[in-house]
This record gives sequence, C-alpha cells and structure tokens, in this order.
Amino acid sequence: MNAPVHARLQENAMSQLGERLRAARESQGISLSQAAAETRILQRYLVALEDGDYQNLPGDVYVRGFIRNYAAFLGLSADELIDLYRYERGRTDPIRIVPATSNPRVRGCIAPSLVGVFFVVLALVGVTYLVLSATNRIGENAQLATIPTATIPPAPSPLPTALPEATPVPIIIPATATVAVAGGVIEPSPTSTQEPEAPIVLEVRIDPGDNPGSWLEIKTDGESVFRRVLAPGRSVRFTARRSVSVRAGNAAVVTVVINDQERRLGTRPGEVVTFEWPP
Repeated sequence: MNAPVHARLQENAMSQLGERLRAARESQGISLSQAAAETRILQRYLVALEDGDYQNLPGDVYVRGFIRNYAAFLGLSADELIDLYRYERGRTDPIRIVPATSNPRVRGCIAPSLVGVFFVVLALVGVTYLVLSATNRIGENAQLATIPTATIPPAPSPLPTALPEATPVPIIIPATATVAVAGGVIEPSPTSTQEPEAPIVLEVRIDPGDNPGSWLEIKTDGESVFRRVLAPGRSVRFTARRSVSVRAGNAAVVTVVINDQERRLGTRPGEVVTFEWPP
C-alpha cells in the first residue's frame, strides 16, 4: 500500500473516532464545556480527541484514560474506542509471554527410624510397669496398717414439732405461651423486633495530586446512588443493608473502604474495574 492511500485510511479512521465522540455528545445535547466539567478533562484535550489531533495530547497512558472516562460519560464502548485509537496511532500492545512457574516442593520431615521407635516404646513399657508395681505395694501396705474400729451409728435427729410453712413457688409463663382465664384466653402481645442498622459502610476516595480523577457509578442495595466524575482528593460515603457495587473508569486512583478495610481497585491508569460487596 502506497503512502497517500495509507494516509487517507488513517485520516478516515481519525474522523471515525472523532465523529463518534462528537456525535454522541451532540445527540445528548452536551456542550464541550459541560463535558469538560463533568469528566474533569481539559476542554482542549476533548477538542483534540474529537478532531483526531493527537499531537496536542499528553502521553499514551493518559490519552487512553481520557477515552475511557469520556466513553463512560457518553455511554459508549470504551474497549472499542481504545482499539480504534490504537489503530489510528499505529500502535498495538505487544503480547507478553510469561513462562509458567511452579512453586518448589517442600520436602517433608525425615521419618524416624524403626529402631528409634522400638526403643521409645520399650522405655514407655518399662516406666509403666514400674509405676504400677509401686502403686500395688503402697496399696498392700496401707491395707495391713488399717485397724478395724467399731462404727457408732449417729443419733437420730429429733422430730420437728411443727411443719414448716410451704414456700410459694413462682410460676414462670413463657412470653409465647397463652394463659387461660375465666371467660377467655389471654394471648401475649408479639415482641417487637427492631430492624438492625445498616451493616455496610462504604467510602470511595480519589487520590490527591495531578490526575484526572475517575468516573464512578455506585449502587447500594441494587439502586444507583452516584453516577458522575469524582475529582482528585475528593471522597463520598454511603451505607447499605445488603450489598454495594462500585464501577470505576480510572481504577488506578480509586480506593474503596468497606467497614474500615481499605482496598485498591487497580494499578493501571484508565483501567475499568467493578467492585462488589459482599463478593
């Protein structure tokens, strides 16, 4: 393929990516300034993405993060747009083959020899025999030294002159039992149970510093309670009774805290991760 044809194909591919982003934004009635404020991406970067002007964009890692956040904000497929971006830039991620490794086997302890076991058992038998023999000799000496003595029966205790008064015994009726009275039956009132307070406390934090933040979608008990971009250094807090779910568009800067236990969602910028609790 000659250079002019390749240049035309690249230009068409760039136009496809820019047109898809621009068409999705305009179809939802969103301006560039509004999109920049919601996604926390500078407006000049959004213009460069829609125009296919990659010379005015930062490094490749940041560009992919911008595309993922912008796609999530517009409701587009982030993976498809990333593939189109790689084609336009003429880059592909190299396939890295990692050799399989196996954990070294740990050799077990050396079993004791049969000779050692035999001597240990023989020693135990000898000690047991000596202990039993000493116990029997002590018992025989104690029986010989015992002198029989006459047993005097105890004097009978005098009979009481009056019967003691009967102590009333309280009757305990269970809370769930029914009590029969004259004219009807008394049913105990049901014990009111208080619903426990929310057992799940969720906090989502964005790392401070020079980063674009992350687009988040948070659900508690199956209902969406938060769906927008959270700025660097900011955090949100929610409570739930059964379950929570967090979907992050830039997981490398997101930390989730569940009941005072922290968990990092990702390590690569622009990585999309969904976290659910309980797992």
